[in-house]
Amino acid sequence: MSVSRRVLFYAPLLMAPILATPVAAAQRETDVSRVFVFLDNFLRMSPTERSTVKASFYLTQNGKPPRGVKAWIIDKDGTRTDVPIAADGRFEREPTLRQLVEKSKMVFEGEDRSGFSVRIGLVWGARPALEMDARKVAESIDQANTIVRKAAGRFGMVAPKMIQVAFPGAGTGTAVMANGAAAPLPMFKGAPAFNPSAMGDAARLKFAKMPWRMEFAGPKHSGVVFG
Repeated sequence: MSVSRRVLFYAPLLMAPILATPVAAAQRETDVSRVFVFLDNFLRMSPTERSTVKASFYLTQNGKPPRGVKAWIIDKDGTRTDVPIAADGRFEREPTLRQLVEKSKMVFEGEDRSGFSVRIGLVWGARPALEMDARKVAESIDQANTIVRKAAGRFGMVAPKMIQVAFPGAGTGTAVMANGAAAPLPMFKGAPAFNPSAMGDAARLKFAKMPWRMEFAGPKHSGVVFG
């Protein structure tokens, strides 16, 4: 994120890559806004919008969470803030709007043999249930896409479009159609997923187990990938 311009669906959002120079056990520094792309726009949204769709940021290397990488933010006055990275690559602390606007620096330390990318995971703010109204789930996709376009700012016209919702932790899922017929939900990244354009007649969604969350996705990726 020089610019491969690749994000979800290869939309040209003109983001520069971070940490692309191969080096072992080295430190690399970049503006925090280049890592947490669009976070400033998310933070400027209304509390209602921010509670509707939650954004998490994940560090990836070759599509997987990197190992042994440390990160921290350094403000203009030299204040250092450690940024823990979870086992799944998620940044457990995000910068404030002030740090983003002032372009605080973010430092990474660790092996960098193939470069890093950043994925934005988009999750619906409300908790899922064992049985859900398929039409309301479809509406959540429309709302998520509206918020993504707004967060993308001037790149809104080419912002990645979410087309389905995955339900991690649900095991398996079933779509019950308006006429009572049932069809299994396809699997996406190990979780049942609902794509309204492929199952337009679905009235209810049922799951074998309680889903952990509702994660928006495109046809190939979960969230938005820069790199």
